[in-house]
Amino acid sequence: MDNPLLLLLRLEGPMQSWGLKARWDIRDTGDEPTKSGIIGLLGCALGYARKDPRLTDELDSQLRIGIRVECPGEIARDYHTVSGELRTAEGKLRETTIVSFRDYLQDAAFLVVLEGPGELLTRISNALKDPVWPIYLGRKSCPPTRPVFETLTTDYASIDDALSRHPWSSGTMEARKAHPKELKCIVEDLSGPYQRTDRMTKSPARMYGIRHVRMSTVKLQAEGEGL
Repeated sequence: MDNPLLLLLRLEGPMQSWGLKARWDIRDTGDEPTKSGIIGLLGCALGYARKDPRLTDELDSQLRIGIRVECPGEIARDYHTVSGELRTAEGKLRETTIVSFRDYLQDAAFLVVLEGPGELLTRISNALKDPVWPIYLGRKSCPPTRPVFETLTTDYASIDDALSRHPWSSGTMEARKAHPKELKCIVEDLSGPYQRTDRMTKSPARMYGIRHVRMSTVKLQAEGEGL
């Protein structure tokens, strides 16, 4: 049996943010990229606007993802104040300062493996090399430090095989020195025991659907070598 076509991405940068419950004045981040965030990144490359139905009908529904945590990074909280208005007890509006908190992943690095129709993966890979809009890692203030496109390949038998054998990239000098022995993997799986509320939906309120995943670890060899 021939190996499937897989698209591999590298998500590396000094700052990333992948919101799970980000609303209003508190913007959190997950420990790894969300599927909705990855779909949004691909949408930028393809030129799909936020309300474009192809984000859900084409990308979210047809792509299955696996993630390997190359370097987990550290969560940092950024304290924001912005000018705004507050309604008083009398029903009037007065100027005030709005406080917000925004979380970021510092110096994190991830390998993402996408499985789906060959024509779609090929089109995405071409778009990542020449994106319509700038690509960012969860938020527009978080640009990647290296090309997101890694490879389009049939070298691996499955998502799990790619996560197990594709060469490690530490992302930062500090992570390279630490050289972890095992790497965490999260793979989308309909029978997986864990839930993620990060599937794109057509909800005008930007509500997200549930998907199932499973988690595992893979052993790490030297950087630049297969696992």
